[in-house]
Amino acid sequence: MRVAIKAAALAPARISELAGEQSFCFDQDFIGFGGHFPEYPIFPAVLQVLLAQLLAEEIIGAPLSVHALARAKFIQQLRPGDQIDVCLNCRKKDDNFHCSGELQVVGQRAASFTLILSEDTQS
Repeated sequence: MRVAIKAAALAPARISELAGEQSFCFDQDFIGFGGHFPEYPIFPAVLQVLLAQLLAEEIIGAPLSVHALARAKFIQQLRPGDQIDVCLNCRKKDDNFHCSGELQVVGQRAASFTLILSEDTQS
């Protein structure tokens, strides 16, 4: 799934300090739409979180594990062909990274959440 998501990136991530932005567009045939839902495909929330995790890994420069998802709001359905803009701001707190993320479509907030991540020592 990670490879398929990265292939849908419209350009490399724009990263500065502990923040980054990246845009994606998923076509109707994207594997993540399979079964969710057959006649009306929407981009699953779990994959929206994975978009942010992948961007966080680029920002931090290391594989990361998700410890928690906080203040999650999924406001707008994401459909095939939508340009999804992911914005992420991370900060180090204790041994974790707290990354506030927002997904937008046409300048409108589609989702927002905070990911609590740690460096993945299993990789």
